[in-house]
Amino acid sequence: MDIMENIDEIILQNQKQWDENVDSAEQYTVPWLDLDIDSVNAFAEGKLSGFHKPSGNINIPMLSKIRKQLYGDLKGKKVLCLASGGGQQSAVFSLLGADVTVADISQGQLNGDIRAAQHYGYEIKTVLCSMMDLSVFEAETFDVVYQPVSICFVPDVLPVYREVYRVLKKGGIYSVSHINPATYPADFDNEIDGWDGTGYRISSPYLGGALRVDKDGNENMTDGELTGEFRHLFIDMFCNLTEAGFIIKYVTEDERNFVRTEENHSENKLERGYSVIQRYIDILSVK
Repeated sequence: MDIMENIDEIILQNQKQWDENVDSAEQYTVPWLDLDIDSVNAFAEGKLSGFHKPSGNINIPMLSKIRKQLYGDLKGKKVLCLASGGGQQSAVFSLLGADVTVADISQGQLNGDIRAAQHYGYEIKTVLCSMMDLSVFEAETFDVVYQPVSICFVPDVLPVYREVYRVLKKGGIYSVSHINPATYPADFDNEIDGWDGTGYRISSPYLGGALRVDKDGNENMTDGELTGEFRHLFIDMFCNLTEAGFIIKYVTEDERNFVRTEENHSENKLERGYSVIQRYIDILSVK
């Protein structure tokens, strides 16, 4: 099966899943309604690792430089939060003074952004669309396009990159987060990969492509039904950015690895794992 020929079906599958996630209040669907401007500014300056756990104070000059390039002087700037619904990232950009638009395939997620805007008292625009088709936006509309870990829900990153390049103004910034393909199987829960009671094991081949679930409910890259999520390799992530026309400025690790807090040493394997394996990679590019 050519997965790209079934992209509409995949989009509908993910749309349904995210609307269900909203109904069950999954963590990435709950608006951040307890932000204060001091913590938002500290985050934007690279002093705070984030608004999720594990988090804490950090002091890394290069990270501060990257944060200031992305979040500095946003007043009046047009920002597109791409595949970023839920009332979380949009709240940060809006509180920093940006003119924010959120594009997402889930109306439930977009409702979270509307709820956050009503809570804080700023205006926001929401658009129901796929990250692969931004034709609703004119060329060179945005100063910044920010995309959290969501590009994993499309089989090919290049169409997304090309659309982002088109809607960005000359000199605009694109920040995109990826799941680290080198450690992705460490999150699986099966007899080959994942937590084994002592550490995070990776025994399966290094493959890109569709994530699947077999008849026993095991996540893997080779056998079973499609989940709607995809693993992109480094060649996909980086080379396709330059293929689309971007200049890669900065690459950084999951910021939670920079923090040592009580949460990092919790007995909860997921929280402890952030101090053991590198889960995410952030790339900042310019047009």
